[in-house]
Amino acid sequence: MRTTVGEPADPLNAWLRPLMAGLVLFVGISGGSWGLMHWLSVSIQSRIETLAMLEVRIDQGRDTLAEIEETTWGVTLRELDGERFVVLPDGTLANPPWTVGGRPALKLLSE
Repeated sequence: MRTTVGEPADPLNAWLRPLMAGLVLFVGISGGSWGLMHWLSVSIQSRIETLAMLEVRIDQGRDTLAEIEETTWGVTLRELDGERFVVLPDGTLANPPWTVGGRPALKLLSE
């Protein structure tokens, strides 16, 4: 069936182009949104896993620090204003010559 210049266009053809354009836009927007949501969820999941791994490593570091403090009897080394001190646990010296952070300390000579 051919249409001539004077005849009206087929109503089906009049709606076909806008329908296809709308369908293509809908699929494009939906696909883009799905892709963005997928990328965001993968990114968030990756950050959650990294955070969990870092928390485990922090706990391991705290355990190691507690073990070091236990094996060194709470003795620490500090340097303040270019002077070095051995900081002892509380109650180890009756009249300490120096204190660092409220704890008794012994000053080391720098030679």
